[in-house]
Amino acid sequence: MKNRFMQIIVGTFLGLLILFGGTQFVSAQDGEGQEHSLEGVWRVTLTPRNCVTGVPIPTAAAEALLTFHKGGTLSAWFQNSTITVTRSPSHGLWQREQGWGDYSFKFVHLRYNLATGAFIGRQESGGTLQLSARGDEFTTDSQTQLFDVNGNLTSTSCANSVGTRFTMGLGTRFTRGQ
Repeated sequence: MKNRFMQIIVGTFLGLLILFGGTQFVSAQDGEGQEHSLEGVWRVTLTPRNCVTGVPIPTAAAEALLTFHKGGTLSAWFQNSTITVTRSPSHGLWQREQGWGDYSFKFVHLRYNLATGAFIGRQESGGTLQLSARGDEFTTDSQTQLFDVNGNLTSTSCANSVGTRFTMGLGTRFTRGQ
């Protein structure tokens, strides 16, 4: 009687272990095959466009680095060839929207006169982002607003961008001391 009771307990335990272990395995496989996240580091090419007509202004294109952190925060760095101001690092927020690859974002940085270092205002940018089905590229539609030192809106501009996920790449290995 005691042995039969132990067999039932052990059998039930093993059955539950297999059931939950298998569920975890299937769930992880399904998640890897379907779930793509915006989290990570991205190389971005930003192309300003006319806000009214939508016509791109390719001569003013800029390169950027964006990092989408777990939990919905964002860090960004931008530079263009016609810079007349210096900028603080950009900090912002991002969130997933209703669609599978649909996101929104917004970030801010402070602006300073390049020659004098005087604070001249802030720049806020935000928009929508569409992550590719493979999860390794995105496109954006965004708007930027410049504010003076008193918080008054001084100008608005628009842009589109293309981002490519920055990865370790195949065969990349780092060892201690590198």
